[in-house]
Amino acid sequence: MASRIKRVGVVVKKGSLDSAKLARELLEYGARELELEMMLDCEASSEVLWSNVFRLGVDPIDAVVVIGGDGTLLRTLHRLGDRQVPIMTVRMGRRGFLLDVPPFEAVNRLRDLAEGRFSIVEYMRLRATIASNGFSMPPALNDVVIQSWGPSKTKVTRLVVYVDEDILYSIDGDGVIVATPIGSSAYALAAGGPVVDVELESVVVVPLAAMQFNAKPVVLSPRRKISIRVASGSGPAACVVDGQSVELLKPGDMVLIERAPVPAKIIRFARVNSYDRLRYVAF
Repeated sequence: MASRIKRVGVVVKKGSLDSAKLARELLEYGARELELEMMLDCEASSEVLWSNVFRLGVDPIDAVVVIGGDGTLLRTLHRLGDRQVPIMTVRMGRRGFLLDVPPFEAVNRLRDLAEGRFSIVEYMRLRATIASNGFSMPPALNDVVIQSWGPSKTKVTRLVVYVDEDILYSIDGDGVIVATPIGSSAYALAAGGPVVDVELESVVVVPLAAMQFNAKPVVLSPRRKISIRVASGSGPAACVVDGQSVELLKPGDMVLIERAPVPAKIIRFARVNSYDRLRYVAF
């Protein structure tokens, strides 16, 4: 049996009336029937009427319930940073690789959460650091992408990719995706990369529209350190984490990518079949 949950925070997809309605229902049920301390994300206070609010990533919390889609989950993980808070996911839509609970089961799963009938699955993440200023971006659950940036994109992005101290390839194109096993079924898959079993700890490097024919996707050990340098003469570029956080880059900048020290912790109420998920989400 998992450890006792007492303080539960609720994060809601912005602008979704259905998500706000379900959030209110869970807040009331958890407080009244389960005697949990139910708190609402302060960023949702204008959409859901609830007096007990908290600051995600700042105030102490035992678990978070995310109501929304993949984007809501990714933003929640970014706001949490390295804080090891387990997340229960409620899927408000047809698709969502990591979002398990349909809305009609949310109340019962909240009871399971309160009574300890759940497990926690850990998913590897990546950490991207800008070498020139030491700035670390939020941990990436899906991918770190070094890509062309700006309204015109008239100049090709030129990148040199290193694995440890060795050059993997120098490419001219739209950029490079560095993905986790979870992320291998997202943007990396659309760019021609392989699908990697989520239980196989690895890192997938996928060039984006590279002009060099020999620049192919590569699967690496997570113990490797990947460095990507924006080469002289490159067009504008940016480091984008999970499609959420952006840091602009200039020629000469180096991005260091390695395994993040803290995994994402996702609450599960049943055994996860990753291949069913792939058939449903990716294909």
